[in-house]
Amino acid sequence: MKTLSVLAAGLITSLAFLGSAQAGELDWPPADTSTSTVTRAQVQAELHAARALGQLASGEQEYPITAYADASAVSRDQVQSALLAARQAGQTAAGELDYPPVAG
Repeated sequence: MKTLSVLAAGLITSLAFLGSAQAGELDWPPADTSTSTVTRAQVQAELHAARALGQLASGEQEYPITAYADASAVSRDQVQSALLAARQAGQTAAGELDYPPVAG
């Protein structure tokens, strides 16, 4: 009998706190009340210009965009042999979350 009353009291207490577990700050994060100073057309024009110049980052880390080189100073065979050497030395990484590769 005592066990049953302890379990019932525990259940009632749990149910009493059930509603408060979901309660939180209703205004967090605070609503953004600022207004834009540019038009939608201006934003779209900036987006198209950035896309045309290759300035949009994509990926998990969003490293700073660097300008693309016009021409390579090394041949394709040199790049492939350097890649093969790096793979054999365990210096290559898979995915962006492992950048830069860590020796270990």
